[in-house]
Amino acid sequence: MTVQEMKIAGDDLSTRDINRKIKEGLRENIKKFSIESNSELDSIVVGIREEAEFILSGRFGDFVGALNHGPKIEIHGKTGRYIGNNMTAGEIIVHGDADDGVGFGTYNGTIVVHGDAGDGIGQLNKGGVIIIDGDIGDLAGLYMLSGDLIITGDTGKDIGDWIIGGNIYVAGDFETGTNAKVLEPERDDLNKLSSLFSRYSIDASPEEFKKIQRKEIRPFYG
Repeated sequence: MTVQEMKIAGDDLSTRDINRKIKEGLRENIKKFSIESNSELDSIVVGIREEAEFILSGRFGDFVGALNHGPKIEIHGKTGRYIGNNMTAGEIIVHGDADDGVGFGTYNGTIVVHGDAGDGIGQLNKGGVIIIDGDIGDLAGLYMLSGDLIITGDTGKDIGDWIIGGNIYVAGDFETGTNAKVLEPERDDLNKLSSLFSRYSIDASPEEFKKIQRKEIRPFYG
């Protein structure tokens, strides 16, 4: 059975126009969407609760895939800030660089960036898996509560600052923040990394990573 696909040329459309077309397509039971745009529009493909597939090509702005619960988004090009913000399920794969705030407040699901990313990656992560196959900036994993943050390259300052839960894995150079301690990954960690790298075609060796976790469960109370 051939899956019906909706193609959207977004350069002459507004964010509202594109999202309206997506909602119309979902109501018609279309499960695959192809969107091309270089307008760097914000808030594209947001608040989607259906298990649909979205292929985005070009350059996009902030909050792509925010507040979603279920869809798979594949982006060929650069994205702006806060991709996958507060998503609760689904998958976002970026073939290109991303700006600040990837996966901010993510509850669940997986975000993979095959490129570099900016500051504040995985802040307030509540259970998602965030993989950056490149370098990132400062303050990744700030106030992280749960989930996994995986960086195959170098990080900036204060990674894991005030971390409360979850795991951060880094292969390159890094500088930890407050309440963060560095450990050697255990066998379960290595198996988890190996499985993720195989699934998302990431050329990295789990043995090269360090693991960052919290020092204290209630760091704010001394």
